[in-house]
Amino acid sequence: MATSQKDINDPFETHKTGGLFGSLWAPKAQPQKQVVAGPGREKPLAYKAEEKKVAPPSFLALFFKPMAFFVITALSFTFLWEINKVAPVLIAMVMLCTVFDQSALGDPTNSRGEDINGLLPSLEGGKNTAAAMRVWLQIVVAWLAVFLGGVTGMNADETYMAPFYAIQFGREYKDVKANMPGAAYSDAGKVFFAKSSKVDSGKSIGFKEKLVYCAAPIVDENQGRKNVAFWAIGYDCCDARGNFECGVKGDAAAAHRGGVRAPPDGIFAKDRERFLKAAKQSAAVNKLDMDEDVILLHWVKDADHEAVAKLLSALGTVFIGSGLFALLVLLLTAIGLGAEAGVSQQEASKD
Repeated sequence: MATSQKDINDPFETHKTGGLFGSLWAPKAQPQKQVVAGPGREKPLAYKAEEKKVAPPSFLALFFKPMAFFVITALSFTFLWEINKVAPVLIAMVMLCTVFDQSALGDPTNSRGEDINGLLPSLEGGKNTAAAMRVWLQIVVAWLAVFLGGVTGMNADETYMAPFYAIQFGREYKDVKANMPGAAYSDAGKVFFAKSSKVDSGKSIGFKEKLVYCAAPIVDENQGRKNVAFWAIGYDCCDARGNFECGVKGDAAAAHRGGVRAPPDGIFAKDRERFLKAAKQSAAVNKLDMDEDVILLHWVKDADHEAVAKLLSALGTVFIGSGLFALLVLLLTAIGLGAEAGVSQQEASKD
């Protein structure tokens, strides 16, 4: 493209710099120089964009970058959401921002070689539509990776890591009498009861909502008319009325006296709400008074073993989620590259 004398002499044309979001894909336009008569009197011509194109993302980049985004997001939400909710959100935002500014790929440029379309490639048609489709494919799949990774991580956190943190970082109380108010043990992670306290399995209730949510009152031999604050809970381990066998069965059940604190409900995990329904139903059937500060305890044989199991289950959730997302990435990439091939053939036929 010929450069007019006006462009050569206009400082607003010859001394402009790239915009704030200069494309990472487009080669930087370099000023041409013209020697004017006399030594040391070189003046820059207007910028001219190079014709060379940068290759679009490869198949490996389309697969491994979203997979890395998914795994990093899922792990950050799994292990950090319970501790500091801001940290995984910031990590997700940083990864979302990295998929922008990949747009040039030979898109139309102005006289200084700057991409006219800005941050994102144009899909309006033209000779670069196929390349733009691949960039859009990477952007969409990468954003999907961050979103699904966050959902997977939050689910793993609420289902497994929240109980893990409750066990590991909550206080451990021993020789607790079940007739004590629940407010006195509001920071409990592990609770082991005195010999005078036991689970009243005959008063347990199995509340059915897909699973059977079992709850049985823990009472002391000197309970009297005091409100029941402690309830043993478990999944699918009791009848509709009575026969509570959660955690420990057989002859060892009578001697077992401990449990781990059930965490509060979250966005995905709603088990506490269902266990409370079972406890309230038991209180209504057996004419018991419930304490205002109810403490629900998963009746388990070994609290430390339970904590390790929760941690491994959280990692397993991320692993399974990553495998399923890998299949989704392969499917979306195959569809996207197939559509790109069709557009490329149309572009070739027009040339």
